Amino acid sequence: MANPNSEARLGYGTILRYGDGGSPQTFAEIGEVGDFEDGDTIELVEVTNHQSPNSRREYIAGLKDGSEVSFPCNYIPTHATHDRATGLRGKIGEVLDFQLVAPGETETYNFSALVMGVTRSFPVQGVMQMTVTLKKTGADSYTPVTP
Repeated sequence: MANPNSEARLGYGTILRYGDGGSPQTFAEIGEVGDFEDGDTIELVEVTNHQSPNSRREYIAGLKDGSEVSFPCNYIPTHATHDRATGLRGKIGEVLDFQLVAPGETETYNFSALVMGVTRSFPVQGVMQMTVTLKKTGADSYTPVTP
């Protein structure tokens, strides 16, 4: 059977880490993260005026805004990145540094984010889940991937 004519890659193996705030900073991989999306938007600033062509509104680019990022994890109460003592459950309201490394990428995406919330679910029949919600803040950067 021939391989498909595509260079598409699975997102499987993507790593999301957060820093401890130390100097130098140590990053811990967040355990058992599920599917998530990341991105940025730009604010639109309306500049429509009496000379705008064809009675059309006009816009210019405003400030960039980091997206809100929510991701689920299989909740493991004793995992160092999940618990309240050292993990994200104890970091609500704090701004932390994060790193995202996707399979096949040569750069690590670095960003800071406010931990807005952590919720846990305990289904009668199903896997316990933890959902973390972040709001990106400030500048982001890229660095070469390090193992």
